Amino acid sequence: MVRKYRMSALIAAAGVMLASAAVAQQVDASLEDARPTKPNPTNPAPRVGAQPPFTAEYESRLTVREDRTATEIATKRIKILTPGAAQTLSQQPLPFIEGTQTLEILEAFTEKPDGRRILVDPANIITGGAASAQTATFLQDLKVKTIIFADVSVGDTLVLTSKLNTLQDVFPGQFTYFDLYPRTLPLSSVRVTIESPPSLDLAVKATGNANAGPVELIDGVRRQTITIVPEPYGVEEAGAVSPFDREPALVVSTFHSYDELGMAYGKAAFPKARVTPEIAALADEITRGVDGRLAQAVAIDAWMKKNIRYVEVMLSAGRVVPHDPEAVLRNKFGDCKDKATLMTALLAAKGIASEAALINLGNAYSLADPPTMATLNHVIVYLPEFDVYADPTAASAAFGVLAAEAYDKPVVRVSATEAKLARTPAMNPAAHVAHVSTTIDIADDGTVTGRTTQSDTGILGVSLRFAAGFVQQIGDEAMAQRTLKTFNTPGTGHIDLGNSSETVDPVRITGSFALSDRFKAPTPGHAAILPVGMPLLVRPGNYLLGARLAGRQDAFVCFAGTQIEDIDETFGPALPLPSAWLPVRIDNPMFTYSSTFKLENRTLRIHREFVSRAPGQTCAAETEAKIAADLDKVRADLYRGYTFPAISDQPREVVAGQRRQLDFLDALKPDCSSMGLTVSVVEPPRHGAISIDKARGASNFPPNNPRFECNKRQNEGVRLVYEPAPGFTGADFVTVDQIYPGGAPVRRRYSLSVGPDREAIAAPADPQTAPPPPAALLSNPPRSPAIDEVSRVAVADQPLRVAFLYDLNPDCSLIGVPTVRILEPPKSGQVTVEKGAGFPAFPAKNLRSKCNADRTDGAVMTYVPNSGYKGTDSVVADIIYPDGSAKKRRYAIDVR
Repeated sequence: MVRKYRMSALIAAAGVMLASAAVAQQVDASLEDARPTKPNPTNPAPRVGAQPPFTAEYESRLTVREDRTATEIATKRIKILTPGAAQTLSQQPLPFIEGTQTLEILEAFTEKPDGRRILVDPANIITGGAASAQTATFLQDLKVKTIIFADVSVGDTLVLTSKLNTLQDVFPGQFTYFDLYPRTLPLSSVRVTIESPPSLDLAVKATGNANAGPVELIDGVRRQTITIVPEPYGVEEAGAVSPFDREPALVVSTFHSYDELGMAYGKAAFPKARVTPEIAALADEITRGVDGRLAQAVAIDAWMKKNIRYVEVMLSAGRVVPHDPEAVLRNKFGDCKDKATLMTALLAAKGIASEAALINLGNAYSLADPPTMATLNHVIVYLPEFDVYADPTAASAAFGVLAAEAYDKPVVRVSATEAKLARTPAMNPAAHVAHVSTTIDIADDGTVTGRTTQSDTGILGVSLRFAAGFVQQIGDEAMAQRTLKTFNTPGTGHIDLGNSSETVDPVRITGSFALSDRFKAPTPGHAAILPVGMPLLVRPGNYLLGARLAGRQDAFVCFAGTQIEDIDETFGPALPLPSAWLPVRIDNPMFTYSSTFKLENRTLRIHREFVSRAPGQTCAAETEAKIAADLDKVRADLYRGYTFPAISDQPREVVAGQRRQLDFLDALKPDCSSMGLTVSVVEPPRHGAISIDKARGASNFPPNNPRFECNKRQNEGVRLVYEPAPGFTGADFVTVDQIYPGGAPVRRRYSLSVGPDREAIAAPADPQTAPPPPAALLSNPPRSPAIDEVSRVAVADQPLRVAFLYDLNPDCSLIGVPTVRILEPPKSGQVTVEKGAGFPAFPAKNLRSKCNADRTDGAVMTYVPNSGYKGTDSVVADIIYPDGSAKKRRYAIDVR
């Protein structure tokens, strides 16, 4: 049943119709099916201030008689202010329901500014069928009189007086009336007089700026006048709750409660839900082989959605009275009340109780008093045994999943014996989940191919099934091309619709694609947007909390749910790798957002997760200001560019079979306190292992850096240790990103040369394994042996840790710190020797090799080249160990 609602003085400007105050009374009192629609992922235009294209005055007199028939005589005066309004408003359509209403045009003319009147020719008052507002809805008795005004210009006033007679309410023996006065209609004045006999128990209520005057008894008639002070004109805010929830209104009804209204519906509908032999046989067929009452209910729900399509043909009482289930079965179509009634009968055949639930399927989240059908435009089913609401018209929803617009809504639940007000549940973010997983391969030549899999539940599953239906309409290749183009990555692809034809969560759809344009990495330091794949729905952070609109004045619709995006992009060996970024975490009272970025084996792994925790499906206007800034951060992270940084090459020599500390990295404030630092592996070594651990160590700031004094103390940082594979010698490398807080990464590539122990800087040979020295040497040990040659590479203007020297017992306890004497200082730099800490590097055959895993004290020799110097330099040192042995070593230093 199609969604319609009453509006008195509904004005047709730019597609909005101006109708008399009581024009669609029977329609307003009807149950018209609001079809579940696909959630719109796009952001509508924000509200902007504007001058109205016209103004209108409205005055009517509604007379309700003892027999619940009524007559309304209404006059509206529309002043034209723009040429566009002259074009659209000069034809005024007035609808009415043939058979239960009659409509007369008492007066119609164009009033010129000088007072002249140009009457409407009776030949220009045309009666015809009214078109339905939605597909698959046919209102056979809804007619419309169209009044075509002559000679209409800016400054003219259109005057129209009509008389609408209501002969019968949709509920026999009752009368209901609802008028709404939204700010989107530039009304300058509204006055409605209601007359009724004193014996008629008629409730009248004005809301908002509507003011109900005192009740007067004049000549045996009860009379009350309602005046409306319209809200200032404004365009509807994007995503706002319905005007029913916030605008001035006039409500008239003979119902005393929604329980009473519900029973009136039940009296008309429930006799249709009888279990006939045909219904019983069908229920048995649907549930054959299905054990358990809940499973049987699920099977019946799925059968209804798959076999009975939605079509609505309404005539008079058919607005609230369903068709016979047998007719629905023959035709294989029906509207919401038809499908709910048939499902009720099928459930009853299996002994499963159910109730009809009258609800609004739109943006209205409240019910006005006194009771009317103004916002109740849809019927669903409630199964009390399982405490589950089910909507047999929601053909794309799993059992127990409603249309997005049906959560957190008041409902009138109706059984065969009673009716009562209730509320559908609010959304749980764990029940409405969209998970998009994409793998992308970027070949050395820039060719981009990939695969995207979507797995959704709840309302997001409904949206994905709608998308699958669209794929079926236009073809999977066309849909793939359209989707890729949406993300500015044109290409071709195919879509496998998976289980989307079934109403079982999660729904899964998979697509494969190849992009037309080859990937080209930007120059170092510049950003690039990486492809995101082929998701059919919106990305995290969109849709659930609606469109952004600064300065909101009205509450807006918001949903709870979870959106997850995983993207793995693998780069060919010849391609540079993008920077990994620090994780992002946003905690807002309404939502949380997190993203992580990791580089593993030439694959960039991106994980994003957005969780809307909206406690209800309406958010107050002030919520906008509380979420807008954080949602901007989500969007910034979602569409961030990725940089491909320049690489700083760091050569290192490694002794085969030994662990080697490649670097100690830190990020310090000028006071030497740590700012925090993250180091991630971009490319792991191919012939060994790399470990990254938090540690304390000595910094290497140059003398001209304010943090140079921090070099004299142990600071918090990150230690990089490399261990070659057993028996390996040769070249290896490892690349890491050094990520500073709030800054771009610095990429370091350590070029490793793994060879035999040429330095022999460890403690003397283990006395348990080395051959005994000659007796002559024992009596007179040498203090200054032949000079060992060791090569080092330094970076210009950067300190170099030349050597770490130590002396340990076989049990790894410290014998002492070696003494280092500088025999020949460097010619183009300075060298210092200080006590420090580091890792030993005993060869594997040495009993002390087990000590290599732990830090120990020792002597640290540091070389700092002169400012700006590049070239060769050297240091000659005499190293005397606490056990009495000594070595003389020349360190040849290449400053680059």
